Amino acid sequence: MAGTGAPECISIRGARENNLRGISLELPKRQLTVFTGVSGSGKSSLVFGTIAAESRRLINETYDAFIQGFMPSASRPEADSLEGLTAAILIDQERMSPHPRSTVGTATEVNSLLRILFSRFAQPRIGSPQAYSFNVASASGSGTLTQADGTQRAAGFSVTGGMCIRCEGRGHINDIDITELVDETKSLNEGAITVPGYKAGGWSVRFYSDSGFFDPDKPIRDYTEEERHNLFHRPPGKVKISGVNMTFQGLVPAVKKTYLSKDRDGMQPHIRAFVDRAVAYTRCPDCRGTRLSDQALASRIAGHNIAGLCAMQISDLASWLDALQPEAEGLRGAEPLLRALAEGLRNFTAVGLGYLSLDRSSGTLSGGEAQRVKMIRHLGSSLTDVT
Repeated sequence: MAGTGAPECISIRGARENNLRGISLELPKRQLTVFTGVSGSGKSSLVFGTIAAESRRLINETYDAFIQGFMPSASRPEADSLEGLTAAILIDQERMSPHPRSTVGTATEVNSLLRILFSRFAQPRIGSPQAYSFNVASASGSGTLTQADGTQRAAGFSVTGGMCIRCEGRGHINDIDITELVDETKSLNEGAITVPGYKAGGWSVRFYSDSGFFDPDKPIRDYTEEERHNLFHRPPGKVKISGVNMTFQGLVPAVKKTYLSKDRDGMQPHIRAFVDRAVAYTRCPDCRGTRLSDQALASRIAGHNIAGLCAMQISDLASWLDALQPEAEGLRGAEPLLRALAEGLRNFTAVGLGYLSLDRSSGTLSGGEAQRVKMIRHLGSSLTDVT
C-alpha cells in the first residue's frame, strides 16, 4: 500500500558470519534474486546464516518466554545492521521424514482437503475428516466423573478414525525371524543377542541378564518355554532390575518399537541390513495395503474411495477432478474445496512432480523430490512478502 513507508528492500550492512568479510548489499523485495558463486564463497552464510537466521530469531522473540524455552536458542548473526527483513521460509534438499505413516499427501495440504471433501460429501457418511485418516485410530470409553460438590455423572467419548487396526496405518504387517535375533549356542553373557546395539556387557544386554528371568550363563537353546517366552515375546511391564523399577519387554516387541516404527529407507545401512534379514514384510490382508479401515474404504465419491484417489498418479487425479460434475455427483456446495484441491494438484505439476501419487511414502523421495514437495507447501500460500 502506497504511503506506508515500508522498505522496498532488505538492507544488510557489514555481514561477517562465517567467512563473510564485511559484506553490505541491498536486496529488492518481491523479485527473484539468485546467489551464485564457487563453493565456499559465502552464499549459504549470507542467505541462511544471516538473513534467514535473523528473520527467524526475530519471529521467535514474539512468543512468550514459556514457549521460547522449548525452542532452539539462536544468537544474532554477525552483522552491523539488518533492516527490512520479512518472514523467511527455508527449503533444503534434505530427505523428508522416514516415518512409515508420512506420505506425499500428508506432507502437503492435499490429503487434508481430500479428507474434508469425503467427510462432507462421500456416501455413506462415516464421520469427521479423522474417519478418513490412517493416522487416527478409532477409540471409545466411558466412566464416571466426580465433580467438586461430590456429585457424579456419567461421561464417555468416542473417536472414529480411519486407521486399519491390524497394520496400524502402515499398509503392511511384519513377521520377525527370532533366529536372526540370537545365537542360540551362546548365553546372554557370551553375546547371544545379535540385534544391532546389543553388545555383551552393555546396558542393553544387562537389562535382560539382570532381570531375574534367565540364567545369564545358560545357552539360549537350553531355555525352558517360559524363559523363551520372556526373552522373545513378553509384553511390556514393570520389573525391578538392579533395584530400579523399569519397563521390561521381550526382544520381539523391543525390535518392533525401536526399528519397525521407522521407514526402512530412512534407516542406517547396517540397521537396514539387519531388518532385511530378520523381518518379512507382507501387504496387510485386511486393508490390502491402503492403510485404511473398512468403513473408510466403503465411503465413496463418484465411485472412488479416498485410497483409490491417493493411489492415482497426481496428473491423472487432476484430470479426474477437472472432469467431475458437482451437480451430477451430489457435490453441490463443494466448489470451493474442489478449486483448492485442483490448485494443490496443479502445484505438483508445476514443479514437475505430476508422476508421483499421494500415497507415496515420503521416505522414498530423493533429495530433489523432497525439496520440491516442500516448495508445494508454500506455493499459493496466503502469506505475502516472504523471503
